[in-house]
Amino acid sequence: MKFGDRALILMAFGLMLSAFWSMTTAFSSWYLVFYGTDSPLTESANAPLRYIETKLRPLATPKKPPGSHDWLAKHEEFGQTFSQYMREQPVRAEGERNTIWITLVGDFKPEQRRILDETRKYMELFYGLPVKMAEPVPLARLPKSAVQFHPELGKEQLLTGYVLNDLLESNIPKDAVAYLAFTALDLTPGRGWNFVFGQANLHEHTGVWSIERFGDPRVSADAYRQCLRRTMNVATHETGHIFTIQHCIAFECNMNGANSLPESDRAPLLFCPVCLRKVCWNLGLDPIEHLRKLHQFYEAHGLVEDAAAALRFQQALERE
Repeated sequence: MKFGDRALILMAFGLMLSAFWSMTTAFSSWYLVFYGTDSPLTESANAPLRYIETKLRPLATPKKPPGSHDWLAKHEEFGQTFSQYMREQPVRAEGERNTIWITLVGDFKPEQRRILDETRKYMELFYGLPVKMAEPVPLARLPKSAVQFHPELGKEQLLTGYVLNDLLESNIPKDAVAYLAFTALDLTPGRGWNFVFGQANLHEHTGVWSIERFGDPRVSADAYRQCLRRTMNVATHETGHIFTIQHCIAFECNMNGANSLPESDRAPLLFCPVCLRKVCWNLGLDPIEHLRKLHQFYEAHGLVEDAAAALRFQQALERE
C-alpha cells in the first residue's frame, strides 16, 4: 500500500470518527431537549445511582406542554441533567453544615402552627437531615421597610429581599446547610411582582415561603389536608433550590416551576427520577428507604395519590 493510500484511509477514518462524534453530540443535545436527562450514549454505565433513572423513568410522567399562563410559557428554562448537576458542584451537607434551620416570621393561627410542625417533620424525612426551629420573629419586630403595600391586591406584603438578606443571611447558624423562614404574610420580591409562594438564595443557603395563599385549614379536614400538602410542596421545592437543584422540565415533578396555585397543585410531592437521583447522591440517601418513609407519611396524612406514587417508585426499585 502506497503512502498516499494510507493517508487517504486515515483521513477517511478521521472524518468518520468526526461525523460519529457530531451525530452523538447532536443526539445528546436532542435527548436533553426532549427528555431533560442525560443521553444513554454519553453517560457512563458506572455513573452514580444511574439505576434510579433507568428503573423509574418508565413510571414517571413526562412534563406536559404548558398552558398559556403556566410557568414554562412565561420563562425559558433548559433543565438540569444529573451530570450537569454534578458539574455545578452543588451545595452539600458536609462538615459542620448538616442541619436545616427554620424560623417563623409573623403571627400564626393554631392550625397553621400545626401544619408547620408537620412540615418540619416531613422535611426531616424528605432530606434525611435534622430540622431545628430557631427563635421566631414576631410581627412587631419587623421594620417598616420590610413590608410594602400592594395597591391592586389591597394588602401588605413581606419583601423577600428583607427576609433573605437582612433577617436570615446575617443570622445563619454555623451548622446550617439551609436557613429557612415560614411566614403567614403574603410575599413579594418588590415592584413589578404580584406575589411569590417562596424564594431561595442558592449561594447563601437561605429561603423563605408563605402559607398565606394556601387556604384556611380551619374550614374542613379537606382544607387542612390541602393546606398541608401545599406547604410541604413549597418547602421541599425551595429547599431543593438551596441544594442547587434547578427547575425540572423533564417530568411532572416537585421541582417544576409554577405561576399559580392550580399549576402548583398539579405537581407531585415526589421528585422525578432525575431529581431523586440528585438528592440521593447529594445527601447519601438510600432511595428505597427514602421512598418507604415518604409513602408512610403520605398515607398517614391522607395524601392518597402521593402515597400511591411513592409506593410505585419504591416497588420498582426493589425489583431486581
